[in-house]
Amino acid sequence: MLSLIILIHVCLTGYSQPSDIDKEIDEQVWEPFKTTYAAYDMGSYNELHTDDVLRITSSGIRRGESWKKGNIEWQNQRDRSNQPRTIEFSFEHRLNLDDIAYHVGFYKVVSKNQKGVWNTSFGRFHVMLKKIDGTWKIAMDWDTDMIGGIEVTEEMFNHQSSSGK
Repeated sequence: MLSLIILIHVCLTGYSQPSDIDKEIDEQVWEPFKTTYAAYDMGSYNELHTDDVLRITSSGIRRGESWKKGNIEWQNQRDRSNQPRTIEFSFEHRLNLDDIAYHVGFYKVVSKNQKGVWNTSFGRFHVMLKKIDGTWKIAMDWDTDMIGGIEVTEEMFNHQSSSGK
């Protein structure tokens, strides 16, 4: 009886192992995203995005080449070798078709500022991905550190699936 209850719960809650598409996206986007982000390698980071990417924040919408150029300019402003940082992801929803995907979740950034002080911050993201010529790329990226006027917390980050961390 307990086994039946667990099986029904798993089916109703949608729990599943990452799909082949999720694994492919992890390899082509999320793992390189973490690596290029940590290395401040904005050229390689930009390559993870479509040429017409929409980048949406509370500051507004930036598109494609303008946004990518801004990333390179930001990278070149100063030496960040003494400012290590990492990013992790926890996913709430990963919806995929053959060549398009929509991922929703939380991120955690741990960084050291110019004064040597460590900081941990959290946020929520919505990302649309497209498969172009066999490679997954981010086509739309929205994020925020507030949900309904409430700051995103470590508890929110930890509450999600560990898939893709």
